Order: sequence, then C-alpha cells, then structure tokens
Amino acid sequence: MMAMRAAAARTARTKSTPSDVSAVSAARSQVNAWRKPLAAGAAGLAFYSGPCLADGANKDGVPPFTMDAPKYDQSSFYGRLMGMYDYIDPRTLLLTSDDLKKSQAALEEYKKSGKKPEGMSDAEMWQHRKNVEVSIHPVTGDELLKVGRMSAFVPMNVPLCAFMLMANGTPQVLAAQWLNQTYNMVNNYVNRSGATVEWSSLLQSYALAVTASCSIAVGAGRLMKAVPSLQVMGPFVPYLAVISAGTANVSFTRMEEWNGKGVAIVDDEGRELGMSRSAGQMGVLQTVLSRSCFLPIAPMVMPIVGMKMVGSVAPALTVGAAGVVVEILLITGCISGMLPVALALLPQKMEIPVTKLEPEYQNLKDSNGQAITKVFANKGL
Repeated sequence: MMAMRAAAARTARTKSTPSDVSAVSAARSQVNAWRKPLAAGAAGLAFYSGPCLADGANKDGVPPFTMDAPKYDQSSFYGRLMGMYDYIDPRTLLLTSDDLKKSQAALEEYKKSGKKPEGMSDAEMWQHRKNVEVSIHPVTGDELLKVGRMSAFVPMNVPLCAFMLMANGTPQVLAAQWLNQTYNMVNNYVNRSGATVEWSSLLQSYALAVTASCSIAVGAGRLMKAVPSLQVMGPFVPYLAVISAGTANVSFTRMEEWNGKGVAIVDDEGRELGMSRSAGQMGVLQTVLSRSCFLPIAPMVMPIVGMKMVGSVAPALTVGAAGVVVEILLITGCISGMLPVALALLPQKMEIPVTKLEPEYQNLKDSNGQAITKVFANKGL
C-alpha cells in the first residue's frame, strides 16, 4: 500500500514549475462552492467527477483541457484529494486496448493541432488523458500490467489488508506480510519512472521491507505472549509492522537525498539553484510521515476501531461469517475513502524558507534583483 510513490510522481511531473502554484491560487476563492462533503462516503468520492479547482471552469464543471497542467489545483488539499481519487478509480481497469488506443489518438491529435478533435468536449478530453496516464507507461508507451496499476490499488489491497488483520498464527502472519511487500514491489516496478529498473536496488529494498515487517509482526506477537499486559496492543501489530517496513524502505531507497547530494531546489521563477541536503532531509521526513505513518492508518487501524464500535451496538455482527463480511466492508471503505486523504495532506511540492537551508542559499537574488526568501523542492512519494 505504500507503493504509490512512483506512480503519483508521474502525475506530479505535469506541473512545470513552482510558478504554476501561484497561477492557480485564485481558484482557492471557490472554496465556498465545495459542498461535496468528505463524509459522503468512499464510493461517492472515488467516483465523483464534479467541479474541479481550476480557473475558467466551463458548463461541464471542468476547466478547459490542457496537457500542461493537472486537472485539479494541486496547491489545495481538495484539489490534491480529488486528483488522488481520480487516479485510483478502479473503473479504468475495464478499459480495453482499443479504448486506450482511442484515448491515445485523441491526445496525439490535440498535441499536433493544439485543438480538441472535432465534436469532443473538455470533459471527454480529460477522461482520455486520465485513461492514458493511469494505464500507459509514459516512457515505454506500453500498457501497464493491470495488477500493478494504481487503479487496482483498492481491489488489491482489500484482501491483503484483510489477511494481515485476520492472520492467526506465525505462518499466516509471515505469509500476509510477505504477500503485502511482494505486491508493493510489483507496484513499484510497474509504475517505475524510467524504461528500465535498477533491479539490485529494487530487490534490496524488497528484502529489507519483508525482513522488517515480518520481524516486527512476529516479534511483537511473542512479546505480547511474554507480557500479558501488552495484549491490548495486539490488533495494532499489523500497523506497526507496515509502518516499520515503510520507514525502512523509504530510508534505504532515498539515502542519497538524506546523506548525499540532496534534492534539486528551484526559485519562484523555476530556475534550478542547486542541490540541497537540508531540503532532501525534509522531503524524506515528510514522506515517512505521510506514506509510512498516516497512510496505513486507514486500512490497519480504522477497521479495528470500526469493529469495536459495531460490536458495542450489534455484537452478533462481529463474530463468525458476519464478522468477516463486516470487517471486509470496513476495510474497503477505509482504503478507498481515506487513503487518498492521507496522501493529500502534504503537497507534493515543498515550499521551504531559505533560512532552513545551507548557508550558500541564504543570500541569493532573483532575476529582478530581489532577495530569494523561499525555494521549492519535490517532496517525493
């Protein structure tokens, strides 16, 4: 479930420079029009295609089509949230190869002429772009393996999370953690940013994640048996195992950002100023917080709380076959409704005061001779 990093990064590349953030900031004035409550439920949000947060929205409730910017305003939480719900929409798994070729053809015609194909609406063009971005690799042009697409995120994670939460005994616990980390590796491979993948790094991070998750899951179980007072923490062991594996994975794969060259930083005008280790460390910490700590709460913790609430009202629904069905429904709702919320909490592009960076970035000036007081860097996922 922590493998959204590479896929979402591809979508983030549609934003050309940090100046794009200011270009869409006026859309925040529409906040009073956002009357679709998050409490509407996971299904409603996952398939919601209402007004997007961009200037100049037309009668269809969508902005004029473009290939230069995202459909939703990424400077706002709502825009990031709607973009993530759009990205994990499982309906795109039903697209055939012919459907994808039609979408690709429509986008190619737009790129050549700068105009929409005759008779095609902005909403249809946005749908074509979505179809291609979630189903076609941006470098190779090949169809992505369906099981590893982000649109398969919910269907794949529901049984995995159910298995981890319901695993009983060491063999089942180990199998559940291994399957979860194996799926994460497949997802990382399918959604890689380049045409090829560095297999040694991918396999090393996979081995590290499997070792960490299995060790925590089994070790915590044995600790609770040895210390009965800790048994109250039993239901939260899968969560601890998942966040441990995620933290270890992020730490290993992004060590260069933490203790090496850092990450690239740019100013308001989009000019690259250099590489900053301080910015890299901020990005890694924010990623650990959102991806490794916030993200697993929905499938690993919320269903446990939900089952306790159901048990206090209708105990019969928490035992036997009924209990399994209720728990799976809770897991499905939490994954599809709340995981995108966790990922949307922090913006992909960090805004950093130069006072928090290395000394060489303290006294820089922009093209107008004004002091640069803030820079931007990609947080990563």
